[in-house]
Amino acid sequence: MLLAACGGGGGSSDATSAPATTTTPTAASFAVTSHTVSVSGGKVFGLAANFFDDRFVPAAPVSNYGFPNPLIQYVNSDGSLDVAWLDYTGGGAVPSASGLAAPGKVFITHIAADLGSSTTTDTGIQTYRLLGFTRDPSGNYYLAFNVDSTFKSSVSGNANNVNGNEFHVARSATASFASPVWNTTVFGNNDNTTADSPGNPGEAGSGVLGFDATNGYVVTYVSHLMAWTANGTRHQAGLLRLLNPNTGAVQTPTGQFDTWQAGSGWFYSHNFDQRLIIDNGTYYTLAHGDAYSRQLGFSAFTPASYQNFTATVFDQSYWTIPGAEGDNTTNAQTGQFIKLANGSFAITHTTSDTRAARDVRLVLANGGNGTTSATAWLTSNTGTTQAIMPKIAPLQSNLLVTWGTWDSASRTNHSVTWYAQLVDQNLSPLGTPTTLSGVEFVAGLPLFTFPAGPNQGAVGWVSGNANGSITVNVAQAGH
Repeated sequence: MLLAACGGGGGSSDATSAPATTTTPTAASFAVTSHTVSVSGGKVFGLAANFFDDRFVPAAPVSNYGFPNPLIQYVNSDGSLDVAWLDYTGGGAVPSASGLAAPGKVFITHIAADLGSSTTTDTGIQTYRLLGFTRDPSGNYYLAFNVDSTFKSSVSGNANNVNGNEFHVARSATASFASPVWNTTVFGNNDNTTADSPGNPGEAGSGVLGFDATNGYVVTYVSHLMAWTANGTRHQAGLLRLLNPNTGAVQTPTGQFDTWQAGSGWFYSHNFDQRLIIDNGTYYTLAHGDAYSRQLGFSAFTPASYQNFTATVFDQSYWTIPGAEGDNTTNAQTGQFIKLANGSFAITHTTSDTRAARDVRLVLANGGNGTTSATAWLTSNTGTTQAIMPKIAPLQSNLLVTWGTWDSASRTNHSVTWYAQLVDQNLSPLGTPTTLSGVEFVAGLPLFTFPAGPNQGAVGWVSGNANGSITVNVAQAGH
């Protein structure tokens, strides 16, 4: 099974070793250890340095818009990690969490299974936004990113005045993309004043890339903008596309009246955040819908449904968003979802609707038809205390949930308090939340489970840190 976003590589290599390790004491049921991993050639996105921008509306911590992941892990079968990351040496755009103001290098750092050594490779690719990274069972690397279009304009207000209008996916046999097997323009090499002119990949949303080993497809799911008519308003939506892994050719749907305005080409109008799990040839997605449909949605595609007008096997709401279609305010934030051993799915999100403040809500959904089978509120915040960035992963027979709280009394507050909590398979809390110190999270990046190696069965997550390197955090049960 592949979980949300994974990544690419290239160029020169530098080996480093002996990362620093710190342990955060927690409740008796688990403990979190943080491993600082050295990188070379650039600076990794850090929460304090790059996430907060006080001009962002809504403020970045409670934004209903997703953010492209500035670093993305791929978990190898031996428990080692490959982490693709965008160089933030030059800082970000406005806001920096949405990408860079000028193209930056993409690096891939391989981290040994014992988290004790690392090797960083310059992929040779430069981009404004890192929009996906994965590998396939043969060891190939795939990277999704954006680059400038030949139609780019410097005229203010012109629809072609876009940094990185083209959306690319590339494949390489190694972490270096200096000589890629292919580099495909999925969309965006077009005049944005024309009808059906998709572009602006990752705008007001995110991107994720995965590999379908069952059917042999590269799967990309990304936000974008497009004008439906000549010189029309460029609306935002999600887009899902399949690529041939051998040639990079986009497998264009054939059963739709318009492959850009319907089905997988226009998947939720105002789709503010994207999540993807590929399991046994089915593509499970989360969508954050502000317009059509105005809901947090759980859906599934197969290659066969992808070709049809309806596009999905199922498309269900796990939270209905109050308000008018397309008002760009949802009072909610998409979290993470996972497939459980019994075939159902666990989903996390936040919302302030029906609550005193933003709280973490947990959902169990049927994996066959998407319907909700159980829900639970994990927090009861009040006043200006807002829950942010909820995530979930299995830890032995239970589920580990993490989230942060941010005080919205001041939009210039740059402090987040992080928590972890065990719940059982019925979403009932076990014990009380544990405060985590010395850690940070990336908004759209999922928790994962180590499949093998010294940390087998433990929950992990990667992030940047104040020093501009990578931190790998490990939550072990039984402590």
